[in-house]
Amino acid sequence: MDSPATRQRFDFLAWLRNSFLAGVAVVLPFVITIWVIWMVVTFIDNNVEPLVPVQLAFLKTFPGGGLLLALSALTLVGALASNLIGRWTVDTADKAIANLPLVRSIYGGAKQVFKQVAAPERTSFKQAVLVEFPMPGSYALGFITNEDTTEVAHDIGADLVAVYVPQAPIPTSGFLLYLPRAALRPLAIPPDEALKRVISLGIIRNDENGPPSLPSK
Repeated sequence: MDSPATRQRFDFLAWLRNSFLAGVAVVLPFVITIWVIWMVVTFIDNNVEPLVPVQLAFLKTFPGGGLLLALSALTLVGALASNLIGRWTVDTADKAIANLPLVRSIYGGAKQVFKQVAAPERTSFKQAVLVEFPMPGSYALGFITNEDTTEVAHDIGADLVAVYVPQAPIPTSGFLLYLPRAALRPLAIPPDEALKRVISLGIIRNDENGPPSLPSK
């Protein structure tokens, strides 16, 4: 049987360990966030500062000056592109790029992606679902990206839905699946919460609502 002194020493070590882990859990998210922001700002500054005109040289004197110039330039381009002359310029550039075999594929895909992201009425990632992948009996978390897949599904005569299944913990790489609507199992959690689970390898969960129940087929 352990003596009172042994139990007291064990409790102290457990408290010390738990306090350290709690401190790591509190501080590291702030450190990582600040580090990522700093890396992004530094990257943009290093690439934009060589383009800064002499009249705006003061932007080089403080961190984030290049980022500020880039944001201002993008806002100005967006404003100019919304008027008649701007739309004509963009359309002319689109038609010119459309005649370049390789470039038009890259430009067209990138334009559709960023246009979808920037559109206030975007519908991408509007629903998180579970799908049987990569084999029957195992489920992967995916996101509906497009429900209008007529151009793909008309050859097989099925009602297919485009679902993106990201790879954890880096969701920018994954698999695009065209699945029958009946094969999808919608989740009650919103897409942003589902994405957190992908990035955290399933560690993050909503403790307030308890474990989510999976809808039946």
